[in-house]
Amino acid sequence: MDVLIQAVVFLTFAAVTLVPFLTSLGALPNDAKFLAEFLSGPVAVYVIIAGIRQRFGLVSAKYWLAFGGTALILVCGALANDVGSGPLISGMRYYLRAIPFFFLPAVYEFKDWQLRQQLRALGALCLLQVPVAVFQRHEIMVTGHTTNADAVIGTVMQSGVLSMLLICALCVFGAAMLRDRLPKWVFALLFLLFIFPMSINETKATVILLPLGLLTTFIVGAPAHKRVQATVGALAILAVGGAIFVPVFDYYQAKTAIPYKIADFFTNKTELYNYLNTGARVGTHKEAGRVEALTIPVQELARDPVTLALGLGLGNVSHSSLGTAFTGAHYGVYGRYTNETSIATFLFEAGILGTGLILWLHWLVLTDAFFVARTDPGVVGTLALGFVGTLAVVTVGLFYIALHITYLVSYLFWYLAGVIAARRMQLRSA
Repeated sequence: MDVLIQAVVFLTFAAVTLVPFLTSLGALPNDAKFLAEFLSGPVAVYVIIAGIRQRFGLVSAKYWLAFGGTALILVCGALANDVGSGPLISGMRYYLRAIPFFFLPAVYEFKDWQLRQQLRALGALCLLQVPVAVFQRHEIMVTGHTTNADAVIGTVMQSGVLSMLLICALCVFGAAMLRDRLPKWVFALLFLLFIFPMSINETKATVILLPLGLLTTFIVGAPAHKRVQATVGALAILAVGGAIFVPVFDYYQAKTAIPYKIADFFTNKTELYNYLNTGARVGTHKEAGRVEALTIPVQELARDPVTLALGLGLGNVSHSSLGTAFTGAHYGVYGRYTNETSIATFLFEAGILGTGLILWLHWLVLTDAFFVARTDPGVVGTLALGFVGTLAVVTVGLFYIALHITYLVSYLFWYLAGVIAARRMQLRSA
């Protein structure tokens, strides 16, 4: 059983990091991109059978309450808005497909050697992004498509997700360094390697997400009497990263149709405001800004107290790769907002109540990560420390891009969160 479960986890890692990329190259059939969802089925069956036998002893009641409450809100919203079967099925894919992996560590106790193998595999997959991203940038320059920095996507199919993956990996590597599980020179080398792919794609949020993740990890991971020292060390590392990121980003951005410097972008109030607020009101055809993706859903839903509370229904404002029959009825009107950020989708489809419960789930994972990081000196404690920074990055990322529809973030986030949540219960009962 150990070998089978470990193989499923490794196959899932490959399914969410490599398979979509290989299908885009034609190396695998197009249907292979659904491999992760195919794996969710048998994992869900195993979780149910093993969980019933064990009475789900390692699942905290707070998670049953949070997941159950979210499911109730989604069901009520779907019923209240008479959501069609197609959008409902599509919405369930996005919201539920990775959840069996959250419960897997609660019904199967992973050994430390298994978790170490898994983390090494994820580290290797992150390292793979460096040469792939460099090659993609080279191809863009050779073919003359200098305006398409978003095509630097590594193997994860989206530039913003690529940067977030590498930032989260640095949080875990930083935690390992703080716990003396990784030499400082290795962390420094990894940092220098990872900063380059972030510099050659068009992810401006790196200047916010990278400091957020690393500073959170270093401050939480350092002993109280060394917290100032750790903060200064993190700032020094970030200064080195900035010295690489800024000139490289500016060099490639200068070759685009609309050249600008990253510092000017964040210091020019007009330019920053126009980026966050594009004037994409309902009925226009403009691409929505990040602020509008937050404010427009609330304004539109506020017309009816029921829709404000429950939203417009599961999948009812989302596009589906399965076809038009699975695309939500309101996607044509509100799709420009849900395409931008996860938080816009949550607000439109789950309302204020559902969005609040989803954010509460993140908070529950954060409190468990804090507890395990401070209590467990082993591999899960190190992972939990890195996950504190990771969780900060992912939660802010919900307001930045549509993370919930990405295989990579959905599966890795919920699986690793499940490892930490199960460990919290083990420590409490020890």
